[in-house]
Amino acid sequence: MNLEKFFNSLLRSLLLSSCVTIAIASPTTAFAAQVEKPNITFGVLPITNYAVVYLSVKQGFFQEEGLNVTPRMMGTASAVASIEGGDFDIAGITWTLFLLSNNHGFDLVPISEADRGVPGNAMFMVKADSPIKTTSDLLGKKVGIVSLGGACDYLLDDELNQKGLDFKTIGYAPIGVPDMAPTILRGGIDAACIPEPILTSVKQQGGLRPVMDLFAGANDRWPIVGFDVTAQFAAANPNTVAALKRALAKGLKFANQNPDKIREMYPTYTTLKPGDAQKITMSFNPPESDFTQVKRVADVMIRIGALPPDAKIPREIQSQ
Repeated sequence: MNLEKFFNSLLRSLLLSSCVTIAIASPTTAFAAQVEKPNITFGVLPITNYAVVYLSVKQGFFQEEGLNVTPRMMGTASAVASIEGGDFDIAGITWTLFLLSNNHGFDLVPISEADRGVPGNAMFMVKADSPIKTTSDLLGKKVGIVSLGGACDYLLDDELNQKGLDFKTIGYAPIGVPDMAPTILRGGIDAACIPEPILTSVKQQGGLRPVMDLFAGANDRWPIVGFDVTAQFAAANPNTVAALKRALAKGLKFANQNPDKIREMYPTYTTLKPGDAQKITMSFNPPESDFTQVKRVADVMIRIGALPPDAKIPREIQSQ
């Protein structure tokens, strides 16, 4: 081999080695090669708890992990039934439903927190001239809630239970959030647990007053919604699950550091107008997921009998 051929051969080898090195050094390329299921359908609802999903899509956090995520609205069917049936790969599920499901034969795996409740996120409201002054006065009354087995009824039950009162005398009535205030005012229910994004406008309109701030005191930073997959999906797609965790971890951290960006997302997928999105009390996006916080939810559910004393508590919640 003459000298010119030798150097040409060496140059080709160096170029090939450089290309291989660049491919190995690129995290996006590496992650994309490992992901078993790049196209992900994410079950969401048009409420503020899901903003971190849309923010993560907009910021490209899923794409950086080799994922093409499509948020899709969940219908009236249970979110658990939807992911168990394969309609969604991952979905937002309240932590109360997560715990109930795991104790009724549905194995769910937590991927990320969504948000936690803070004072001002939700309040039990009554008519301004109502004789109801405290939560104890709600015994025997008809109370509107978003859905049975959620933060509203469980936290009220827990407060009354700790006072030694029979919370089971309350008649809970699931009712659409926009209908809560009008129904109270016309006497159809005695009180209602009204959450954001409606709460701020209800307080501004007048005619109602609060008797309990749901996430105040010991309930501050209460875990509300988490993002979960089935155990079967996690077992079949370990690299995809790892990629989802990384992407949502980036989303949570970004949301925590940029709350104004979260407010900007609300009008893009909810009925909130931009001006109203700037006024509401936002829930808290933790800087990182801490599933051990969900033990607080489990403890309440056990105290009020929603879960048995020997309830199955997933290991991710017991320790992290």
